[in-house]
Amino acid sequence: MVSKFKLNPVKTGETKEAISRTLAIANDYAGELSIEVLSLDKIELDPENNRELALTLHDAMNGIDPSDPDYAKKKNDWKSLESLAKTILDDQLINPIFVYRFGNKCRLIAGERRTLASAIAGKKEIIARIASQRPVGTKLRVLQWIENNERVDLSLAERVASIEAIVKEYLNENKEKSDSEKITSKVLSGLTGMSITQSRRYILILQASPEIKQAIAEGKIENVKLIELIISVENAEHQQVLLKAAIENLSFDAIVKLKKELEFSLVTKKEIRGRKQLNVSLGKVKPNIAKIIFDALVSSNILHESIVEQMNMLSNNVQWNNGKSVEECFKKIIPLIAQEV
Repeated sequence: MVSKFKLNPVKTGETKEAISRTLAIANDYAGELSIEVLSLDKIELDPENNRELALTLHDAMNGIDPSDPDYAKKKNDWKSLESLAKTILDDQLINPIFVYRFGNKCRLIAGERRTLASAIAGKKEIIARIASQRPVGTKLRVLQWIENNERVDLSLAERVASIEAIVKEYLNENKEKSDSEKITSKVLSGLTGMSITQSRRYILILQASPEIKQAIAEGKIENVKLIELIISVENAEHQQVLLKAAIENLSFDAIVKLKKELEFSLVTKKEIRGRKQLNVSLGKVKPNIAKIIFDALVSSNILHESIVEQMNMLSNNVQWNNGKSVEECFKKIIPLIAQEV
């Protein structure tokens, strides 16, 4: 039961263009592609792929052996797949998994959870896209991205991890290129079929602070546009404020408003720091130095005679060896001089 892998003709506009581009990449990377209904016992997991699940296909088809040293972990994996298994059983619908031919069997490229869930649901067969050969490096990561991206329950953390795997493979295969040439939104778009805008957002996420990455990994923030907004803020403290607001589930509009308020406060602080200083602090001055300054002012021709007279009257009660007395005198003298100026 074989059919060629074709684009659904009901898709239109940008969606159709994006799907066409993605499928073209898939065909180019995987060689000749076909769709077949495979018996589950003809499928095996690829030992070269990193796995997060301990549960094996044999476990899913035959049950977990209670004496298995990984029994507890496998039981948790089983429980995490029960909802998907129920959906497969009830709806009878599932996106094809992705495999490549390996001898008389097929090894998984992507779709491990769907395969295991189908076995848990009691299914004996599954629809699969079959590549003629095993893709490697960047091609393998891109195909896994394309396949997993069809999952409606795919979290942002999983998307980011998948994109990061593509970028790492690409950089590893292109070490001879300069840093500026290595990975751009245009390059990532060409690899994955994503739009330039989406590619740029994911590159920004990969370059984000550890705190933002951790929030994504822990599933505390899922909105890519919101993350882009937070990353666009250069001030690290403000970034943390916005991230905290996002984690606390403030609306996008509320966070945009908060960002503007933070920007305004920063501008105000800069204006205050940059404002011309109009007052001068003379610091601590010894009484004898203050007396020299006083005498110089009185004997100069700078001040009006009336000011000098008032200054002399004030000085009659000053104890010039007493700092407090001298300070009180100058507090009265300075305003007089200011009037003259």
